[in-house]
Amino acid sequence: MMKRTPLLFLAALLIVAALLPGCRERIVYTGAGDWLLLAEDPDDGNVPYNAHYLYVDADFSDGILEFKVQTYASIPNAVFDVQFAVLLDTDQNPATGLSSSNADDFIPPFDPPNDIGADYMVFVGIDTTTSGRQNENYVFGWDTTGQGGWSIEAEPVSLPYQPTNEDSVKGGVSLSALGNPSQIDVVAIMLCDPYNFTDRYFDHIPDLNEGHVTIDLDNGSVAQTPSQSAGVTINLNSGRRVSLITGKELILEEAR
Repeated sequence: MMKRTPLLFLAALLIVAALLPGCRERIVYTGAGDWLLLAEDPDDGNVPYNAHYLYVDADFSDGILEFKVQTYASIPNAVFDVQFAVLLDTDQNPATGLSSSNADDFIPPFDPPNDIGADYMVFVGIDTTTSGRQNENYVFGWDTTGQGGWSIEAEPVSLPYQPTNEDSVKGGVSLSALGNPSQIDVVAIMLCDPYNFTDRYFDHIPDLNEGHVTIDLDNGSVAQTPSQSAGVTINLNSGRRVSLITGKELILEEAR
């Protein structure tokens, strides 16, 4: 009878876990190589592969923050069919960087990062032009002097992952490129079908106007902060050919 006790104890733990779905959503890792859930996004896209979950690699000790977006359906070709931008507020000051208050000051306007002031952007994607690829898999910093906007190139994206016919896209940034902050406020935006100028879809994670997530690097924890801040209407019919995520002017191919 004593030999069965460990098995009975394990079975009891599994039953408790099944009855606590909220715990399973938040604690989704057991060690290095696993993922910590940051936010869940509703299935509200114009394309089936809109964003579902946003994760960060649970291991903060390697000096790299790796982010993953998981979609509701498989992405046909993640290199061309999505642009994944993770917006990072490293000083936790909504008055600095890209925010809802200055997003419409550029042509075309940037999509606002909910209620944060984004100082850096991890951009997993490309802008395809007649002269080749631009802005491909790069980390950008916000520049309020020089050219303005995302004109500071910090470093290439770490570990970019853009598969075919799978449901996730990944990319990371070194903590040293961000100034080694102890806490970071995060909002992600996934642009679905970016070269369809009439039906492309900007998907905020957390959802538009629903706040941000804070990563506490010292404690290895995350917390979501809701918000009701006003959004900014994005003009998708601008005559200028500019990347709607990086803001850099392009000469886009008519079709690919």
